[in-house]
Amino acid sequence: MAVIVKTNKQKWAQVVGKASELAVYALAEQMLQDSERFVPYSGGSIQSAGGLRESGKIVEGEDTGTLYLVWDSVYALYQWFGVRKDGTHPVKNYTTPGTGKLWVEEAKKHFQDNWNSIVQKNFNKGLE
Repeated sequence: MAVIVKTNKQKWAQVVGKASELAVYALAEQMLQDSERFVPYSGGSIQSAGGLRESGKIVEGEDTGTLYLVWDSVYALYQWFGVRKDGTHPVKNYTTPGTGKLWVEEAKKHFQDNWNSIVQKNFNKGLE
């Protein structure tokens, strides 16, 4: 005698999609928070030469499911790469201890395991 189990692929896709979205948003928020301590800081407002740290935000991409961490201040690109766009004028000294270029990559070195746990926890939560 045969056993037949019927499943609804559309419903599963919806549930997994919801769980994935929850995990991605939670990860982006944690990445932004953990990266902050590695972002160069010189005070000031977002519009001024300083304010880079405060300008960090999460931005949704035009395509569904893509999130970007964005630092939108005057010198963000220069600070991120540590040189001007043309490769000249390298940053010689980040005045705030523990900060520097490629700050998300630096945060990843310290928090990767925690980020993996956050993704798993929130994905599981989304499946409930």
